[in-house]
Amino acid sequence: MRLFKRKSIDLSKLERRLAETLRPIAPRQEFLDGLRSRLVAHQPHSAQDLVVRSNRAFPRGWMVAGGVVGSLLMLVVSIRGLLSIAGLIGLFIQQRRQPTSQPAH
Repeated sequence: MRLFKRKSIDLSKLERRLAETLRPIAPRQEFLDGLRSRLVAHQPHSAQDLVVRSNRAFPRGWMVAGGVVGSLLMLVVSIRGLLSIAGLIGLFIQQRRQPTSQPAH
């Protein structure tokens, strides 16, 4: 059950409405030049440098060890849970097999 209903949006109608409402403008050349220079200045180095840096920054050995330890913990918790459920079922069956004491008349 949804609390809020989503309205379906007709994109062609929205586009027409925006075209009617807004008027196009041409940006100043100084703005375009400044934007271009800032984008070029913040451009990352070559892709090869990025791959080399990421390999050094994150050792795989720790990740594999963490995965193994996490998997073992999940296995132990699962086995313990199954044994607990089996014990509860055993107690339930044992109680049902015991004869109930009848009150004296």
